[in-house]
Amino acid sequence: MSNYHSYFIAGPENISPSHMMDNENKEQALVRIVKTLALNGLNVFQLRAKNLLDNEIMKLLNDLKSSMKDTNTKLCINDNVHVASQTKDIIDIVHLGQSDMHPDIARDLIGNNVEIGLSITNERQLESIPKCVKYIGVGPIYNTNSKSDASNPIGEKRLKDIIIKTNLPVVAIGGIALDNIENLFALGVSGVAVISNILNENDPLENFLLLKKQIYKD
Repeated sequence: MSNYHSYFIAGPENISPSHMMDNENKEQALVRIVKTLALNGLNVFQLRAKNLLDNEIMKLLNDLKSSMKDTNTKLCINDNVHVASQTKDIIDIVHLGQSDMHPDIARDLIGNNVEIGLSITNERQLESIPKCVKYIGVGPIYNTNSKSDASNPIGEKRLKDIIIKTNLPVVAIGGIALDNIENLFALGVSGVAVISNILNENDPLENFLLLKKQIYKD
């Protein structure tokens, strides 16, 4: 089973001009940033590419996998089971939402070597999680601007209730910041998923190292 402590989600649409070097496009900048974070201990990178065609996503996944060579970073694709079925030899995880393909059907298409993660937003959804799911993403925990279609924040109390009621690893998402990471791990999460915490006006590596410092704080 994967280690989910540091879980970075991004796609080319999250790359701004300040993240790009000379002559780089957004995809190239993303691959470079992920490589840097992978070399510094990133646990999971999830590609969320809503604006690319499937063949473009597959090329980007191959470039990302090459950039992660000789690291322990796991490569995840968000939502797209068709792409996952075509790239099951290079990806490690496919992450599904409540409105995506049912995890059992996805399992039939991608085989047994790719982990499946599932997003939930409330306790009721725990009742319908199939056995093929290896971890759950729970949130948003706090207010977030990183996802335009995010649900209302569930808060720490409801997060704790979910953690108590499941044996699955829980990855918290939504509004994750340096000042709430320590408390989230104290509540029992197995990881924190971040987007803007890494991709903001500051250097992504510096942001990631600060994140790691909070995750592994004594």
